[in-house]
Amino acid sequence: MEPRTYLRAVDAAVRATVPKPLGEVQHQNRGWQAKWWFGNPALHYESTPRVRASTVEIGLHFEADELTNALLLAAFRAHAKKIARRLGDVRIEEWDRGWARVWEPIALTEPLGTRNGTAVGKRIAGYVTVLEPILRDELPADLPWSVALPRRGGPARR
Repeated sequence: MEPRTYLRAVDAAVRATVPKPLGEVQHQNRGWQAKWWFGNPALHYESTPRVRASTVEIGLHFEADELTNALLLAAFRAHAKKIARRLGDVRIEEWDRGWARVWEPIALTEPLGTRNGTAVGKRIAGYVTVLEPILRDELPADLPWSVALPRRGGPARR
């Protein structure tokens, strides 16, 4: 099966599993990778199959400006124990071009297909469930966001 078809199965599982109170998830499938986000596409969940390496990379990517990425990286590192209790062994690290991410590689033990696409989609939905509330609480006040967000201890913002 080609990555595009596999990623459609991932998207279907993400949409079916993400908690509805988080709002409408936006999606982009580029054919070789897929992204999901809620308010700012620079802060997105991603799935990239690496067939030659027999892995799929999934995670939350911070691809905004360097200061925002650094602030979010520090905030997520501060929540590392809580994240590990809920998601297991994930990596929280700096990445390419001043970006950062919370991610993991998943071993591909069979060719890309609907079955492992559904499993990966459910795992991404798990990331969303655990990480999205942290992301929304830690967002810098000046970061553009396309929807009003409920925030603990403060008013909703746009």
